[in-house]
Amino acid sequence: MRKPFTPEQKQRIRRRHHGYAYLLAVVATAVLVQPLALNWPLLTSLNSIIMAMVMMLFLTRNSALRAHKRWLYGLGTSAIVFEVIWLACMVQVPALAKHLTLIHLLLWALFIGVFIVRKVRSLMIEPYVTVYVLMGACSGYLLIGYAGGFLLHSLMIWHPAAIDPAYLPAGIDPIAQPLKVFPAMVSASLEALTTLSNGVSRPGDLGGRVCCLTIAILGQLYVAMLIGLILGRFHQTMRR
Repeated sequence: MRKPFTPEQKQRIRRRHHGYAYLLAVVATAVLVQPLALNWPLLTSLNSIIMAMVMMLFLTRNSALRAHKRWLYGLGTSAIVFEVIWLACMVQVPALAKHLTLIHLLLWALFIGVFIVRKVRSLMIEPYVTVYVLMGACSGYLLIGYAGGFLLHSLMIWHPAAIDPAYLPAGIDPIAQPLKVFPAMVSASLEALTTLSNGVSRPGDLGGRVCCLTIAILGQLYVAMLIGLILGRFHQTMRR
């Protein structure tokens, strides 16, 4: 029999659950405003920076896990700083930005990946599965899709021939205007994540197919973990 929660514990749980809702709102907004980035490319980097700051704020105030926060703060700060450097190089020195793209991808992938792992661990120790907990789970799913956008965008910069031109915005040169292609890569990543399509890669390009399959597999594994979490909590509730 679970002991009753103290008022302080209830307040902490309530604050954490509201954090799940805020995080979902920010991530969903970052995805939904991607079409606007076709006309305002700087909006892409601004979205990523705001999202990273909210993720770090969530950990500061709401996370149920207390250990190893500094690692995530370091990754998040590095991703934000490097985003500004990469953006400046993309505008001023595109040739240098191309070489920095792999570091750009690595920092964002590590930051988002570590955050998702921590959030799944936090969800696993939630006493009950509520609407707010499901919101937190949904934000993690969208974050995987957003991280996939970084992966496909880096692929497009390094190997443009891997991307099917049908997925690129009309009238935009992906080599001369790489920032304007990121929204299309986020959309393609979400399609691969939800298995609505086979991805943006050309049928004969192995590297592109591997990237799209990686996104799809990560999405399915995440869903499988969430189903196990919900079922486990349900059985625990029934036993009480």
